[in-house]
Amino acid sequence: MDRMQPVFTETNNCQDCYKCIRECPVKAIRIESDRASIVKEFCIFCGRCTLICPSGAKKVRDDVSRVKRMLRREKPVYVSLAPSFVAEFPEFTPGELVAVIRKLGFAGVSETALGAERVTRETHAFLCQSEPGIFISSACPSAVDYIRKYCPELTTSIISVNSPLMAHAAMLRQYFGSEIRVVFIGPCVAKKNESDDFSSLVDAALTFRNLRNWLEEEGLISGLISPFAEESFVPFTSADGSLYPMDGGMTSTITNLGRCKDVSYMHVSGIENIKSGLKGIQNTIPGKQKIFLELLVCDGGCLNGPGMSQNHGTIIKNLQVENYRAGLAREAVVLADEASVPVRSDFCTISQPVVVSGFSEAEIEEALKTVGKSSRSDELNCGGCGYNSCRDFAIAMLRDMAERQMCVSYMRRVASDKASVLLQRMPYGVILVDDSLHIIESNRAFANLVGNDLPLLWEARPGLQGADIRKMLGYHKVFSNVLSSGNDLIDKNIDEKGRMINLSVFTIQRHRIVCGIVQDLHQPEIIQEQAIGKIRQVVRENMATVQKVAFLLGENAARTEAMLNALVTEQNKH
Repeated sequence: MDRMQPVFTETNNCQDCYKCIRECPVKAIRIESDRASIVKEFCIFCGRCTLICPSGAKKVRDDVSRVKRMLRREKPVYVSLAPSFVAEFPEFTPGELVAVIRKLGFAGVSETALGAERVTRETHAFLCQSEPGIFISSACPSAVDYIRKYCPELTTSIISVNSPLMAHAAMLRQYFGSEIRVVFIGPCVAKKNESDDFSSLVDAALTFRNLRNWLEEEGLISGLISPFAEESFVPFTSADGSLYPMDGGMTSTITNLGRCKDVSYMHVSGIENIKSGLKGIQNTIPGKQKIFLELLVCDGGCLNGPGMSQNHGTIIKNLQVENYRAGLAREAVVLADEASVPVRSDFCTISQPVVVSGFSEAEIEEALKTVGKSSRSDELNCGGCGYNSCRDFAIAMLRDMAERQMCVSYMRRVASDKASVLLQRMPYGVILVDDSLHIIESNRAFANLVGNDLPLLWEARPGLQGADIRKMLGYHKVFSNVLSSGNDLIDKNIDEKGRMINLSVFTIQRHRIVCGIVQDLHQPEIIQEQAIGKIRQVVRENMATVQKVAFLLGENAARTEAMLNALVTEQNKH
């Protein structure tokens, strides 16, 4: 467990369900000793696993304590507040929210949307001046990570412009001094990883969940606090940048500045949509076109980020953002010294490809054989392990990302084989019967004990699966009685055609499956066992009698000694 990662696993809470693997878009989960851990090098920090983990084992790193330590120091700390705040905190007016955040000790609260507007202008200028090609927004750090790691051939298509957060942090340091501290608060988990990579600009990143919990700890809850004067964003409020958290929000802000010639604008949200949308894009897009792609990993945009605690519908959230933008009177402010704010970076255009396969067909087939899949027909592709196919699972095993016991069909087969071996090695006849009185499984000893043609039938159909016990056993009513009554055990001796047998029937699944153990009481080993049992019983009873006699003798001796002592004492007196 690495608590320093933006997303990590609380291994003690992991329940070995593989749901995180099923839901992870890039399978960045390693299973070791039946526990899931996140591999940072493969992760795109979309945060989906933290939302779907049924036991809450997947955690987002909580940086609140680190931010509190910053606030206790002398250097002022400013908040870069993501524009989706209007959907997260509808109970506060923007001015009230600024005021309550300031009460936590921050020097000021500014809108990340200001950095978004700077990025919009830079991206618009870049698109208008560029040659034909594919151009991908750098605004979503999770989408950037996905391309750098899993579509490295498209890495050079990412526009080398910093994200809105990085641009905003640079602006705040230009305004308030290079020594200030900057803390991002928003719906995005990937921003924690981004702040780690750009620690010279952003000191920490909190989610809206973190902030809401913090406000509740301090008692700063709407309706439970006295009214106080509203405060304003610094250095000024945003304009079109507030639309960025919406699906297509960045595209609309760019086109509001005027459409560049020959540029086709497209926006895609949701990692699965991105994965499918990017397939074959380099080979099918005509070379004379300019294509701008706004990619957001969260379905519906940042408004549905994993750091949001409010679960309103996407339409309601979009309306809240649009209404907020409609209430802003000003146009985007262009700073006179804007050119001095660093916006360009080659960081996004450096690929970090993840090698997904790299294994030969022979190696994959050998890995499949270790889980009992020696042919294509054995590859069920059931998804129980969390992977989309048995071959993907085999590759994961070769990458040390998965373990054999994750395969459901393999483990079922192993369990069945173990049970069959134990069943066949038992010296008594054992039979499993369902509620229709048909055999589920039996051992050879049972067939031999019943006799007649049953041993030959068992050879032809091992286990006698499906056979009707009413046609082979005169005492089948004992099984039907246990099935109907649900009693846990019937143990009785039965005279079966002049042969004494002992039958024990007990419930496996009430009213559905019962197990019978049959013993021939005339078998030498059974007779010997019964004789030994009777001898032990006689010994126990004799020992008990001896102990009682010894007790009585001791008691009588003590009483006699006491009486003699009393007579001697009486004689001495006279």
